[in-house]
Amino acid sequence: MTGAVDERFEASEKISSRLIKSSLKQSYDPWSDIDWDAPLVGDAPFMPLHRSTLYGTDIWETLSPTQRVELTRHEFGSVMSTGIWFEMILMQLVLRSAYDMDPRTAHMQWALTEVADECHHSIMFGKVLARTGIPPHRHSKVLNELGRVFKAITWGPSSYAAILVAEEILDEAQREMLSDETIEPLIKRINQIHVTEEARHIRFAREQISDMMKQGLDPAELLIQQTLCAVVGFAIVEALISPGVYGAIGLDPGKAYKTARENPNMHRTRADWGKNVVEFLSENNLIGGPAAGLWRASHLINDADVERGVLGRGVDTGTAAAFAAATKILTIPGLGKLSRGTLAGAGSGPGKQPKPREESGPSNGTSLSLPDVVTNSAPVQAIRRATGFLPWGLIGDPLAPSERPRLRPESSKSVHRLTVSDVTRLTPDSVAVTFDVAPELAETYRYKQGQYLTVEAVIDGEKVRRSYSICAPVSAQTLRVGVKQTPNGVFSTYVVEKLKVGDEVDVVPPAGRFHTELDAANALHYVGVAGGSGITPILSIMASVLEEEPDSRFTLLYANKDRSSVMFFDEIAALDRQYGDRLTVLHVLEKGGRSGAGFASGFIDAARLAELDLEDAAHWFLCGPAPMTEAVRDALLAKDVSRRAIHLELFNTIASTAAVTAPPAPTDATSVAGAQLRFDFEGADETIQLTDNELLLDAALRSGQDIPWSCREAVCGMCRAKVCDGQATPMAANFILSDDEVADGFVLTCQTRAARRCGSTSTRERRQALPKLSR
Repeated sequence: MTGAVDERFEASEKISSRLIKSSLKQSYDPWSDIDWDAPLVGDAPFMPLHRSTLYGTDIWETLSPTQRVELTRHEFGSVMSTGIWFEMILMQLVLRSAYDMDPRTAHMQWALTEVADECHHSIMFGKVLARTGIPPHRHSKVLNELGRVFKAITWGPSSYAAILVAEEILDEAQREMLSDETIEPLIKRINQIHVTEEARHIRFAREQISDMMKQGLDPAELLIQQTLCAVVGFAIVEALISPGVYGAIGLDPGKAYKTARENPNMHRTRADWGKNVVEFLSENNLIGGPAAGLWRASHLINDADVERGVLGRGVDTGTAAAFAAATKILTIPGLGKLSRGTLAGAGSGPGKQPKPREESGPSNGTSLSLPDVVTNSAPVQAIRRATGFLPWGLIGDPLAPSERPRLRPESSKSVHRLTVSDVTRLTPDSVAVTFDVAPELAETYRYKQGQYLTVEAVIDGEKVRRSYSICAPVSAQTLRVGVKQTPNGVFSTYVVEKLKVGDEVDVVPPAGRFHTELDAANALHYVGVAGGSGITPILSIMASVLEEEPDSRFTLLYANKDRSSVMFFDEIAALDRQYGDRLTVLHVLEKGGRSGAGFASGFIDAARLAELDLEDAAHWFLCGPAPMTEAVRDALLAKDVSRRAIHLELFNTIASTAAVTAPPAPTDATSVAGAQLRFDFEGADETIQLTDNELLLDAALRSGQDIPWSCREAVCGMCRAKVCDGQATPMAANFILSDDEVADGFVLTCQTRAARRCGSTSTRERRQALPKLSR
């Protein structure tokens, strides 16, 4: 047992040391790193208007623009006041646990560093309230007293879960505001600092929860932990907005507060901001038990989450019933465990945190410790845990295992759940799907011609994600994608055969570089070469060019097997009628069956291009199956067409299972085991041991970071990274990175492994949308 404890302790020391280094590299001083004297923007909100608790209600419609802005300011002030309250609780928990630590350990030093960070945050929140003139809207006295109780009874996973619920909800809200140009600049600076520093705390809390749950809890302990998590999660979200914010702008506090609590938009906001933390806690079995209905009552979980099994279907989601269940559980089993001396797992944990080995030298043989028979007795251990004098480290057992199974991370944190507003059958095996975008998300989902969306859905219990091009002109700003069913395709089959109007799916905002800038002064000739579903981005590009550039021309070459497989045939024909003098369309059908103007039999290849008068084309957009697009590209290059004029996007076909087979490992000696991967992503400096022939992407995902990825077939480019140190194997495949990017050291981590045993292989993961499209 001692060896296991030592191993976990050493791993914990490494994690703490890394967090301390990260803190030294990027920390802020609330006194000097913020310009408190900068003038405020008079009419700027402090939160997005659509995130106000009254947005969309009848009361909101009665408010003047000035009142709406003022309400967001007071709501922000309430959130800041709640943040101070909870950070004070957190600091007490950390200090209480650090009381028993060895001051020489990195773990205690990190604990004190985290306390210092939280002190800075509380100071910063207080100063922004003073600078903006917003009063500290405090929550109810009942919640204030519950905070005192929570500090006394919580332990282990529920302590960290409370940290995550508070910090991750605020983190999601602040990340969203960072991209909102309407927000007051001072508030955006506050958000930036808090998001940067809290990333370390959130990362550490997730590590601790994963470790504690891996060690195992007996059924009674698990039930209590689940109950504490539910109660605390409910209390935290209820404390965010005080009824006083409504009275501050002249509303009836009671009536407005009741309206806000019943507001569907507020419910969606909570679900959006709580999505990641709920998903994490659910995967770690901390959402469950009779009191789990509080998660639904707090609206951190919505009906769709219940349907996909995040919450047990038999759970009573009524607030009163859930609280009654929580009271029963915490009163009877909780006290029973305390009387047995096993509260917080006393006697079943890894034991006291070992001290670093002493330097060699004589010992004076003295000791201040009580006899082991007293200090290790069950009653003393129970009292120490209940009062907070914990030898087990930071809020429970802090020791992380050196190896643990990692959970698959979520996709981009900017994802939103959108409703399907239309599904139109295009061909027997393809549909056009349109998503409803709320007005407040219009800017988030504003796209350029040729860009794509990444769509997520849970299919047969597995979360699957694919990317699809937007097939509407920029003037429409209609979020519509075209999906063609592929043989054994998991996602495309789901969309074509099962997706219906009213369904909700998660959608990442538009991304991609498959376009050129439009200018009404242009008089250019564009050529689009599409195959099958490759028409989707080109349809958007073609319609946008014809609308936005009245002096430009467009030629479309569209290849399909036969007439029945042509997607968007009627729309293309309508554009041809409308812009006949500037648009030329040629359908190339493999099986023929049609004749006359606008149709040809065969394939799109070098011979076909030679027959057409396209010498004056300024831009070529190629999209479709790899054999066709690559053949056309090579033919153009052979005719000395500039590479800069050729814009290529491949559509790949993903296998029938959600997990895509990794590219084969190199057989030569360049790929080795035993290397370490070090990467920097969104301010987090991570190091992880690579297994034999492990892909860099898979190793990075094991760290738990939200690394962007999609196709795993060298097509989408989302996993692009730059090798800054060490060596990597040549990419097994590359259909997206340019020669210049490869020369600059960029690789696709889904196609790359460590090339030699070295100190570290460093990659900087970039959340940057690149040309792609996975199918």
